[in-house]
Amino acid sequence: MANFPAIKPTSRNFSLPTYPVKRYTAINGAGTTRLYGSKPFDAELDLEFIVDDEILLLLINCWNAAYGSWDTLTLPEEIFSGMSPTLYGSITSDLSHLNWRWVERPVVKTIRDSLSRVSVKLIATLEAT
Repeated sequence: MANFPAIKPTSRNFSLPTYPVKRYTAINGAGTTRLYGSKPFDAELDLEFIVDDEILLLLINCWNAAYGSWDTLTLPEEIFSGMSPTLYGSITSDLSHLNWRWVERPVVKTIRDSLSRVSVKLIATLEAT
């Protein structure tokens, strides 16, 4: 398990997890909807940071420590900075059965010397037990 750096994002997009639902429709248009589990999965978190090279190195080290998307991540409270304590508590307790992972490698755009804009995409997966 890798520890994600405790830094506040400059922007955050959060997508709620989905439930395992499948809709079956017959030729005549009648259908039925099936629920295949009681736990949601695949919440998504897209983050953007403006960081100096020192913090950028922490993000790169986290990517390497997790072997990319292979290992899980521990997310610090700072990732959800700006949310009310009630919303933060709800999200973290509702998703406590999920494991955060990198979706893809971080994208780094240089703004100027020693300052970069970094885009990060994370996903909360449901592991088979």
